[in-house]
Amino acid sequence: MNKFTLLLIGLFAINNAVNAQWTAVNNGLPNSGTNTDVESFAYISANLFAATSSGVYMTGNNGGIWTGVNSGITNTDIEALAAVGPYLFAGTGHGIFMSSTSGTSWNAVNTGLDTSMGTSVYALFADGTNLFAGTEAGVFLTSTYGTSWTGVNTGLPKLDFYAFAKCGSYIYSGGFGVYQKPTSGASWSELTSGLPPLLDSDFESFAVSGTNVFAGDLGGGVYWSNTDGASWSAVNTNLTNLHVHALAVSGSKLFAGTDGGVFLSTNLGADWTAVNTGLTDLNVQSLEVFGSNLFAGTGNGVFVAPLSSLAGINETENEDMHISIFSNPCNGTFQISNDASEVMQVELFDVTGESVLQKELCSGTNQMDISNLPNGIYIVKFTAFKGSFEKKLIKE
Repeated sequence: MNKFTLLLIGLFAINNAVNAQWTAVNNGLPNSGTNTDVESFAYISANLFAATSSGVYMTGNNGGIWTGVNSGITNTDIEALAAVGPYLFAGTGHGIFMSSTSGTSWNAVNTGLDTSMGTSVYALFADGTNLFAGTEAGVFLTSTYGTSWTGVNTGLPKLDFYAFAKCGSYIYSGGFGVYQKPTSGASWSELTSGLPPLLDSDFESFAVSGTNVFAGDLGGGVYWSNTDGASWSAVNTNLTNLHVHALAVSGSKLFAGTDGGVFLSTNLGADWTAVNTGLTDLNVQSLEVFGSNLFAGTGNGVFVAPLSSLAGINETENEDMHISIFSNPCNGTFQISNDASEVMQVELFDVTGESVLQKELCSGTNQMDISNLPNGIYIVKFTAFKGSFEKKLIKE
């Protein structure tokens, strides 16, 4: 079997059902979790905050109970949240509010914002002590914790902006199109290669994994670039709903929140699997990795799933060869249990099809060390007299 065939088998094998276990966690949210749009999350230390259409809510126990923290917020239609150190910012339908007390009290911080097109603030993004705001009149920046804002709109249309990301030495902004500027530069450039035309796009989310940037479009699905934004490719295989509101990354896992629920890719978007067991509202508007859990904000409240239940491991088997891998995903070491009496060969391939490890596998438990290899997806090929088969391994 050649490397190309092996890679296809490993990365695009028939999807098995993924044991995703979502649980609604809406105790304390307005309307008991019904008709409660949750547009954004942010966290400070052990406290997770949710932006809802009825204000900001906080939980200190992974959603076990939520408490409203809105004193001083004069508009409770919350569109966005972001934390800069101990300071929490809320973007609303009428400007920006800041709390230095974990939400127990808020103050309006709107000096310098352009309200000529409206007062809605759709996105907030923290880069160190810099905070970007996406508004109806473009992009604004503060480095003084909101005491004053400056427009950073050179090269931008005066339109709504819904999302930001940083990758390497560039900041990305999204709305009607995707734009990029150097972190130390003032001028934005529109990115067009491989992306839909400006008026046919509605980019509401970004995610970054290493040098890979993912952009979620409301209608066009997910686009990927690993060329500093110079070119993009649609990565939508098995992504059955292309209305992407949210993206999130945890290790090698990429999650997309859509109008059709949550989808998972473990191979940089090359293939997607729906992970919606227990998710009773598929209108997913926001995602947040918090500790060992993934939180999903929907049109009807918040759901949580342990990341361990969203592994997304697809594999092929040979029933005559009794092999198991644990832990998978791993963090550098893993074990292979060989229940057969015969010795077999094991070979590890990276996603380019390059062989990166060969070893003889004895019966019993075999310790494997790949701490010298980069994080990512690997295909493990087992070969013996009875034949061969492959398993997927993730290092994170």
